[in-house]
Amino acid sequence: MHRILFLQGYCDEVDDAVQEVFIKVFRADLPAEEVFLGWFYRLILNTGRDLGRRRRTRQGLAQRLEQVAPARLHDEAPQVAADPALRAALGDLAPELREAVALRYFADLPLEQIAAAQDVPLGTVKSRLHTAMKRLREALETHGFVHD
Repeated sequence: MHRILFLQGYCDEVDDAVQEVFIKVFRADLPAEEVFLGWFYRLILNTGRDLGRRRRTRQGLAQRLEQVAPARLHDEAPQVAADPALRAALGDLAPELREAVALRYFADLPLEQIAAAQDVPLGTVKSRLHTAMKRLREALETHGFVHD
């Protein structure tokens, strides 16, 4: 869950997002076991999206405040990624592509469960993963990180 939310790129406050997911699960009427994982991963993705929207709103307000009173208002610590090139390449992907990569390669979900979590057809998941991997490879090759 932590990796998915981090790689989703929407929230810097990953620990808060994880806590929010658990609170939502605790308060929810849990679905049947056979659909639980799809429901759970959709909950994770939606929580990341919600926090991302809130963060963008806060950042917009901070920018407006800086225009009015230009002082250092940012107290956010810089994010440290294990591989900055990969983190940058992931950050350049569209959100739905980044989510598919996070669910497939960091949560080890099968394609069917990714489709359920993203609420899209299986073919769309395959297309997203293909496109994402192609773009990641191109981005990393540009920076000299991938060799054939």
